[in-house]
Amino acid sequence: MKHPRPSSPSDAPPGTVTLGGGPIGWFSAALHVTANELCPEEVSRLFGVEPTACQTKDVPLRREDGSTKRVPKFGRWTHSLKSAQTDEWDIEAVIEELLGYLPQKLEVWRQVAALGAIRISVGLALSSGNEEFELDPELMQFLGERNIGIYFDVYGESAK
Repeated sequence: MKHPRPSSPSDAPPGTVTLGGGPIGWFSAALHVTANELCPEEVSRLFGVEPTACQTKDVPLRREDGSTKRVPKFGRWTHSLKSAQTDEWDIEAVIEELLGYLPQKLEVWRQVAALGAIRISVGLALSSGNEEFELDPELMQFLGERNIGIYFDVYGESAK
């Protein structure tokens, strides 16, 4: 069950200031499979899901005008979820939603792990010095069984 987003009391007098605490207000989350010679099409085949972004080593990435943006030095398959794509605010629920697009079967994840390193990257922005999130043991076990690392990139409010 989705928990309501914490907020200041609705009957608070005008001018009430809320001090820190509470959930993190902005995020991005992505699952990456990365390897030097990764073939993104193979990851898509195993997962049965197209990436939101991908790159192949030494294959130029192009801008809209056709010019070369850059030439990757490694392969990567990415499936991302931005805050505008969900009404979730809880980081754990966001990670679970991201994983919900992908197969749950352990064997599929083992095959993907044989192709490259798997990690979830989560970008977070703090608007105060006391915001929080947690990851339940069940999610941590799910990630560990599938050899999925997790990386948090935390920004102060001014970096958004």
